Amino acid sequence: MPNHMIFETEKERWALPNGVRVIAESLPYLSSVSVGVWIHTGSIMESPQEEGLSHFMEHMAFKGTTSRSTLRIAEETDLLGGQLNACTTKDYTCYYNKVISEDLEHALELIGDLVLHPALLAEEMAKERSVICEEIAMDEDDPESHIGELLWRSQYKGTCMEHPILGSPDQINAYNTEDLLRFRAAHYTPDRCVIALCGRYDSAVLRQAVEKIFGSWQGTSPSLSFEPAAPLDAQCVWSERNLEQVHLSLGFPGYAYGDSNNISMEMLSSILGSSASARLFQRIREELGLAYTVYSYNSPIESTGTFCLYAASSEKYAAQVLDEMEAQLHKLAREGITEQEFTQNRHMLRISFLMGLESPGSRMMSMGHALSILSREYTPASTLQRIENISREEVVELARKLIQHTPSLCVVGKHAEKLAESWNAKAVPAHE
Repeated sequence: MPNHMIFETEKERWALPNGVRVIAESLPYLSSVSVGVWIHTGSIMESPQEEGLSHFMEHMAFKGTTSRSTLRIAEETDLLGGQLNACTTKDYTCYYNKVISEDLEHALELIGDLVLHPALLAEEMAKERSVICEEIAMDEDDPESHIGELLWRSQYKGTCMEHPILGSPDQINAYNTEDLLRFRAAHYTPDRCVIALCGRYDSAVLRQAVEKIFGSWQGTSPSLSFEPAAPLDAQCVWSERNLEQVHLSLGFPGYAYGDSNNISMEMLSSILGSSASARLFQRIREELGLAYTVYSYNSPIESTGTFCLYAASSEKYAAQVLDEMEAQLHKLAREGITEQEFTQNRHMLRISFLMGLESPGSRMMSMGHALSILSREYTPASTLQRIENISREEVVELARKLIQHTPSLCVVGKHAEKLAESWNAKAVPAHE
């Protein structure tokens, strides 16, 4: 696809009088459109007494509205192509769908009904409590997924950043309809809403539909303000599990979503552990044969972020894997990056970004995320320019900044306590 097809796109931006913001990107060569409705609420906006309510509210939206039963929602979803879904994160909730262009108004009306008119029936809430508790159990049964949440909890202990997205079974089982109604009144307001679209659509139809569905929505939320919270150094938690492997995660301070350093952090992650040629993979798996899975990732959210190294290995090699993960980061900071390594990984980062632009769903998510969290837009051209302007020196400097911190550690598996305490005598079980 020529570059002008990727970058020179038409976008509409406007806001309704009630505060709902809209951003729409026209890709007229498609036959479909991806649409998302974003609510600026997630686990970091919850008080300790509200943990899990953003996610609970998302679930209950699909359990019937004032005009649609659960079955009718499912039938209409299938009629539209079966791609209606939602997600809750630490800093937003998004309801999204992909439909053929002629069904855009229907798709918006269905999502609007879920967002604006959930029935919140007590009998449905009772059933959904059980479903969410099963989801929590499923997450805990997947140590690779669960360890990331445990690491956040340890690094941000005592702040809103540690709140689990799913909540705890005890809290989920204690919530009632009044709790949801109170939470919804404070968080589901038009000034916290962004509607994002990407694909083929009729502008007049879009504007008419948005005004009809969302124009009469009223209410305002208290202003949100987050003090930048840096992850705590040297926190250490463990969870004893009867697993075949020991799961390990080292966490370092990262940057907030929207910070210009994140492109360089993605580059650092690429060099360390995001591919088969990355240093962690080559050293720990290929050279030493200590682990099957090892990688790194950058995790920014609204007001902060964390940079993680992850591996799963046998109990026999777990301590050695931890040493090797940290050693590779220190080696990079000490010795730098070769020109070939730098050029190759910058090219890989550029390829990944360009391929992502070929997905209208990814473009919609990127636009909605940026407008919802940052109240601004990222253009593909500016992001590509930032990738091309990365220097070896700034990536190495990031690594040097990271090693100034003692990483936090999370261990899940057999004899996790022993390994964690050998790393840090102040290690605590994950449930504390």
